Amino acid sequence: MKMRWLFLVLLLPAVSRADDVYLKGGGKVSGRVVQRTATSVEVDVGAGKVTVPADRVERIEERRSALDDYYDRAGRLAATDAGGWLALGRWASDQGLSSQAREAYTRVLAVAPNDPEANSALGRVSVDGRWVTEEESYRARGYVELDGDWMTPAERDAILRERAATEAADRRQVESEARVRDAEARAREAEARAAEAEAAAAEPAQEGIPLWWGWGPGPVMWPTQPVSGPSRPVARPRPR
Repeated sequence: MKMRWLFLVLLLPAVSRADDVYLKGGGKVSGRVVQRTATSVEVDVGAGKVTVPADRVERIEERRSALDDYYDRAGRLAATDAGGWLALGRWASDQGLSSQAREAYTRVLAVAPNDPEANSALGRVSVDGRWVTEEESYRARGYVELDGDWMTPAERDAILRERAATEAADRRQVESEARVRDAEARAREAEARAAEAEAAAAEPAQEGIPLWWGWGPGPVMWPTQPVSGPSRPVARPRPR
């Protein structure tokens, strides 16, 4: 948790002469404290607001900040004072108050939509005498967007064709590797069958079944008469 808060503090923009919220374990958040509750402290750091858990706060040193000056100056400007808002936008930008600078330049455009400084500060460009957003300017010139970059349709089509060719080559490679693995598996299976056949051929042949099979351990003495076949009558002499 300590490293997380220290990293957050290092990412915050520098705001001159601000309230300092010191954190337990080291580090601080500098800005303008705009709200405190029993569970958190909300600090406007110029580029946005950061909420710090109250149990992470060691102490708060309050003093006047550039944000205080901005809101004081803004409060004295009329909504139609384009020059005043333009000057305030420049000052806020110099102080690193990007959100407040954008607010001031937007106020300028509400009164003077074609003011070049305010339009440029807000990232707008002039196309045929009309101020538009950067996206609108690219589209007006016939550009198309691909993966966040603007380019001509021909450039986009070339990139898409190259991607399609690469993907097709990758698919062919995957399919080829799959065929090789399948062939290797079949070869291993054939080798296994051949090895089984060789092992079976090397075993000694089984002897025939003896004639006395089923007679028990076998006869001690063979009978003198045939054990099978038709019997013939014995011839006897005729009486005289």
